[in-house]
Amino acid sequence: MKKQSPLIHEPESAAAILIADDNADIRDTTAELLRQEGHTVTVYDPASPNAAALAGHCDVAILDMVMPTTDGFALREEIVKHSPHAQFIVITAHPDRAMLDKATDLGVFVFLTKPFTADHIRYAVMGALRMQALMRKNLEHDVAAGAESMGLIGASRAIVEIRRKICELAPLEIPVLITGESGTGKEVVARCVHTCSRRASEKFTAINCAGLAPGLIESELFGHAQGAFTGATKTRHGYFEATNGGTLFLDEIGDLPVELQSRLLRVLDKGEYTRVGETDVRRADVRIISATNRDLEAMVREGRFRADLFYRLRGAHIPLAPLRERKEDVPALVGHFLGEEKFAVAQDAMSALQSFDWPGNIRELKMTIAGLKAMSPGKILTAECVQKVLGPRGAANPGLEILPPYRQFKERVLGASEKGYFESLLQCSHGNIAKAARHARIDRKNFYEKMKQLGIKS
Repeated sequence: MKKQSPLIHEPESAAAILIADDNADIRDTTAELLRQEGHTVTVYDPASPNAAALAGHCDVAILDMVMPTTDGFALREEIVKHSPHAQFIVITAHPDRAMLDKATDLGVFVFLTKPFTADHIRYAVMGALRMQALMRKNLEHDVAAGAESMGLIGASRAIVEIRRKICELAPLEIPVLITGESGTGKEVVARCVHTCSRRASEKFTAINCAGLAPGLIESELFGHAQGAFTGATKTRHGYFEATNGGTLFLDEIGDLPVELQSRLLRVLDKGEYTRVGETDVRRADVRIISATNRDLEAMVREGRFRADLFYRLRGAHIPLAPLRERKEDVPALVGHFLGEEKFAVAQDAMSALQSFDWPGNIRELKMTIAGLKAMSPGKILTAECVQKVLGPRGAANPGLEILPPYRQFKERVLGASEKGYFESLLQCSHGNIAKAARHARIDRKNFYEKMKQLGIKS
């Protein structure tokens, strides 16, 4: 490296930098220069490979393109597995168009030709770090926009942390385990991770493990051959095969039978599986995101869930807070569920909604808003309407004994929604039942029966 008098340049924050070059002088001189700039530097010598160096985190990788035992492109593939946001600086003594085109296609925009000066390397690193910061900022913006459009609404610390984790984990290929109570939005988070990953253009398949037929779970996941069992009249592709290249979301993973957990572990470890009734080994390139409202660690201790599968699924973990722990997000969620309809929310109504503990979390809030919309013909959500839907549960600090079972709550909310809908029909048709029935596309006799059932007088 040619020496040159230092130029005035803006200081950059300390970064983790990897240098890979078969020339020891270039490797060591560049490392020393960047350490003096305050960066943490790891060197990789292709003559004595150190896999740990490639597996460590790095912000910038400086790669020689032509080396005796490997090349910069092969090293890049290894590095991005662990540092997906890393920026790359390519150095070579013999640049050519083919190399330039391939590097550019891979997102490498910084090239240095040997011999280069100290200032060349300083400014190349400075530019790479600024590019990284810009790309990270754009990713955060995309995650925030995508998350909001999919229903991950709010500005609480809990939501901000979830978005940060999505930004961090989406580019990686490791499995993600999402935990949280029912109704906290686990599938929404899983879809956000998929949408912000390199697999975004591929298929996202959501499977409820608790809803799979017990005797057919293996067939549903891995497929079966014709004649594999009674009723198997034709060969069937399983979810893994159908989702190849995309993301498979295994919801309620804690309900997966123990006997199938070893089969799932094999797919996670080697990407291999076999159809029911076949011996041929197939491969699936699928990213696994799983979710549960159960305590898997306790299930591991009790022998109801394999420890090796648990740790494999939990390559990364995203815990979701219940809505009662982020009540500051309730107004934003209410606005989201009201949609573009021009409803006004009275202050005392919003206070009542915000003070409630929401045992069913976001799912319960969504159902409640649907009920309130249907029973508020004046386009105003009032505290009285909220009280009708929530009942005594809307009181401050209600006891568990006054909370109805979920099925009863669902029937109550749906009943309130139906009654509000039919009352609105009659109001808008000025009491003309025939007109209201025609608009609702319901037989007039059935309309009368529904009014009677809901206690609506003509």
